[in-house]
Amino acid sequence: MKTHFLHGLIAGILAGLAAYVYHVAYREALLVDFSTVLNTPAILGASIFSCVLASLGYYFFSKWVRRGTDAWFNAIFLVLTLATFVGSFAANLPEDVESPELFPGLSVPMHLFPMLFWLAAKPLFKTDPA
Repeated sequence: MKTHFLHGLIAGILAGLAAYVYHVAYREALLVDFSTVLNTPAILGASIFSCVLASLGYYFFSKWVRRGTDAWFNAIFLVLTLATFVGSFAANLPEDVESPELFPGLSVPMHLFPMLFWLAAKPLFKTDPA
């Protein structure tokens, strides 16, 4: 369990850093500021939380499903990640936010970072013998 938690924590920190860099690049490239809706602690916290949750979910899922754990879990993780896109398109932004139509372009890719970094880091934390 400790290895799974460490996997989620490291993947979450890396995903949070990537999301932060993307946030800064997006803000500078398009000259938009969504800091009232999406700030740095929220970006880092959401990334870390989702990766740690995925790792704990994988740990318990692997105890329940013995064959094809990776394939099934990755499919479920993908579906849940895609489902989070809805929040980006349905977000009610404050009236004073300029160019609200650009918000999904900022937030949707950020929803992918936790999954991408969790999957990329997984081989480094493989606990079962191959």
